[in-house]
Amino acid sequence: MRRALAALSVAAAALGVAGNAAAARTSSGVTVFAGPPLRTPVVAHSDALAFFPRAVTIHAGDTVTWQFAGFHTVTFAGPHHPYPFITPAGRQPVAKDAAGAPFWWAGKAPQLVISPLTLAPQGSGTISSPSDVRSSGLVRILTAAPNQPPAPFSLTFTQPGVYHYQCAVHPGMRGVVIVVPSSQGAPSTASEAAAMKQRLAAVIAEQQRLAATKPSKPLRVLVGAGSNVTGAEITAFFPSRLSVHVGDTVTFVNHDQTDIHTVTFGPEKVTGAIEKDFAAPHGRRVLISPLGGLPSEPPGAPVQYDGRNHGNGYLNSGTLQPQGAPAAAGPKSFAVTFTKAGTYHYECVVHQNMDGTIVVR
Repeated sequence: MRRALAALSVAAAALGVAGNAAAARTSSGVTVFAGPPLRTPVVAHSDALAFFPRAVTIHAGDTVTWQFAGFHTVTFAGPHHPYPFITPAGRQPVAKDAAGAPFWWAGKAPQLVISPLTLAPQGSGTISSPSDVRSSGLVRILTAAPNQPPAPFSLTFTQPGVYHYQCAVHPGMRGVVIVVPSSQGAPSTASEAAAMKQRLAAVIAEQQRLAATKPSKPLRVLVGAGSNVTGAEITAFFPSRLSVHVGDTVTFVNHDQTDIHTVTFGPEKVTGAIEKDFAAPHGRRVLISPLGGLPSEPPGAPVQYDGRNHGNGYLNSGTLQPQGAPAAAGPKSFAVTFTKAGTYHYECVVHQNMDGTIVVR
């Protein structure tokens, strides 16, 4: 996903959205971080799909400013439940593999489009009711200058109430703003900072625990690891290297409660191209590539791999859904039978540097 940001910024410009507009600031308010407020991760391959602090209490008329540390939005969903991230639109066009054979999804599976409600900012800089829709959108993330943080997002809360919000990309990533009348007391800046520090410490401890994840069964690879309780996530395969025999079937299971992943086989030039174009502009729409988002084999078909699939070694699970996601959302596992000796590279094309190897003897 990260390698697709440059392409997506073109789509953002096509939508006519000013993603780098300066955020409004006031003398009264608090700052919340969307993602971990760290210069570098404490644990390798770690992330935190969480807001820091998760809950803040302010007075009516105060402003909350969000700083971004990841591919996130700040979204007050209003009546949208669930808030749309990916929406189907039409059917997949005909596409052929490297061997010249058409992929199964042509005319059958839907095209997957990032919703404009997620891509573009929604609403004004003030909010007065929990039923109002407000969103930072992804444009500020996509159009941020290299090595510079995205433009912050600020909202002024004009009326008391309890305002729940989420990340539109990661719906398990949730926060709350509690707005009280000016006559009522509110936590101090120091107490809010202490709450954020405590939450961050809990996330790092959970990341350290998750980094030691091991499958409980042989011939199984756990795809990522993450907890919805803290938002801690490790973008790695467990184990990252597995040796098997010809004829063995390996089952890849999404072990992450927080995020989607893929298991995508092929040479680096194949998987790298899919990762780069996982989300790409097509006119005024941003489409998820079927090479990354859909399984390479027809649903229900047995999956075998010999390193030459589809003429270039391509094989893909499609997006594996997080643990706890409803069954209707899609599969959470992917089973592959290896029929020829060799060393086979695979990766998740959603998360950069999430790589694995199967050695078949």
